[in-house]
Amino acid sequence: MLKEDIQMFIERPEESKYTFNELAVQLFGYLYRENEAYQQFCRRIGIGSRQVRTWKDIPAVSTDAFKNTFLSTVPGEDCERIFMTSGTTSGKQGKHYHENLDIYDFSARNSFQQFVSREKRPIAILFPDEEEMPNSSLAHYLTMLREYQGTKDSRHFFTRGGLKVQSFIQWTKEYKDTPVIVLGASYSFVHLFDALEEIKQTLPLHKDSLIFDTGGFKNISRSLEEEEFYEKLEQIFHVKRENMVNMYGMTELSTQYYTAIGKGQKHIKKNPHWIRFKVVDPVSGEEMPKGEAGLLIHVDLANINSVPAVQTSDLAVEHETGFELLGRQASAEPKGCSLSAKQWLEEHNHVNG
Repeated sequence: MLKEDIQMFIERPEESKYTFNELAVQLFGYLYRENEAYQQFCRRIGIGSRQVRTWKDIPAVSTDAFKNTFLSTVPGEDCERIFMTSGTTSGKQGKHYHENLDIYDFSARNSFQQFVSREKRPIAILFPDEEEMPNSSLAHYLTMLREYQGTKDSRHFFTRGGLKVQSFIQWTKEYKDTPVIVLGASYSFVHLFDALEEIKQTLPLHKDSLIFDTGGFKNISRSLEEEEFYEKLEQIFHVKRENMVNMYGMTELSTQYYTAIGKGQKHIKKNPHWIRFKVVDPVSGEEMPKGEAGLLIHVDLANINSVPAVQTSDLAVEHETGFELLGRQASAEPKGCSLSAKQWLEEHNHVNG
């Protein structure tokens, strides 16, 4: 019943019997009962099932716990999918267990349609598909979008052979008069920049095409500032900045945030209504006032099999309409979708036709 109530809230919140707060408290109660490791964590910090009155009271589990603790309401062998983090510089991966992907996919489709596009278009994906990276949440997310939001001529251009630059160039020529969507990890685009620079080529797309990137591009490739990155996307694809979207997601979450990219403005990450965040003091855990930096905590109604609240190492500032990501806590190791893309390129043949 809780699952159905959450799905109703995701799709038609105005018809839901419950508010976000009510569902978050219900989800906490369910996971407190059914996820033994989460219950033990809550008890260690002195939180019982009756002490949570609002979503902001829900104890948040650190992303590091996903590396060392089994966080699931069902045995691992009964899970349809286990998504793993890309690993950090230490090589240890976190694991997010999903009994099934019903709510994950439902959440992803609804948020993409809300923040990116509702119409089906040809989609080009600069990231491996889920057959090649079965434990990557991003690979699944992008493959699922290709199937639900893409036309039959949508394709991946990142395989075991590496980034298929020549094939991608040909595809953009075939669809130069059609609005398309190009999706990829930020690092994949950086690698494409380098390949196109060598052959002095741009890839003009239809003016209504959309460019979608996710992850970061600092410390894992040649240095690129955020503004330079989006300027290069404009130069290569001849697409205006307002047609660019950045997605913020984590293996440990089941819902994504989205940023509309604009010139000369803060890149504010906005949440669909079934996930909320708060920014807290790294030492005290107290919520920070709007405009002051702290660590991000997410409360995700779609995290129905693991934990309802996740404590990240991401530094952010809350604004009226969302949060601005500042980077990672100094002691945190690099991780994320672009690290996945970098690892894949290093393990395979980098670039070919």
